[in-house]
Amino acid sequence: MHIGKMLGLALIMLGMGGCASFTKDEVAPVSLPSMASFAHKPNVYVDFDFYQGEPTNAAAAEVPQARDMLRPQLQKILTDSGLFGRVTLDEFQKQPGDYNLRLKVYNHPPSGGQMAMAFISGLTFTIIPALGTDQYTMSLETLDSQGQALSKGSNHDGINTWIGIWFIPMMGNSPKEAVTDTFTRQVNALLKQMVDSKQLKYSALDAGVPRA
Repeated sequence: MHIGKMLGLALIMLGMGGCASFTKDEVAPVSLPSMASFAHKPNVYVDFDFYQGEPTNAAAAEVPQARDMLRPQLQKILTDSGLFGRVTLDEFQKQPGDYNLRLKVYNHPPSGGQMAMAFISGLTFTIIPALGTDQYTMSLETLDSQGQALSKGSNHDGINTWIGIWFIPMMGNSPKEAVTDTFTRQVNALLKQMVDSKQLKYSALDAGVPRA
């Protein structure tokens, strides 16, 4: 059989099996500090990019579809954090004096035998399960309104997705839920690291004195 037809058959068989995703939980949940006592919080513009490839690879390809799918979740994370005054992900809404947060996510799945595993799983009608792993390296750089770098941090996490008839009962563990959970934990961890660096300015309700 032609290899293209074999691959097509394998993908069809994969679609007939169950799919369940599980977070690797490399980044632990964090508690963000409360900024309720500050009258003036920094306004930020967030430059968000999503890439396919290794972080060290200059040829890593931008994936605007993935970025756009994650934008609403990122907006929610930033708003719910209570760390900022005004938050925008739209460059045209950026205003003078805004801090610039550069958030980059690199999705770099392992190479090698995982495609072969998926292929074998498909040919066996998903009786033999296949495992796919997505690794995510995330970085957050903070710049002041003049473009001066203030802080930078990064972390790494991943998601394992099993495909096979044995995982039909676990299909409630959807890839979307796993991605949302991992993405949220990674962003919050970087936000906490940024605040702990004490580079952003907050003004207290009583004193009105900026805090470094």
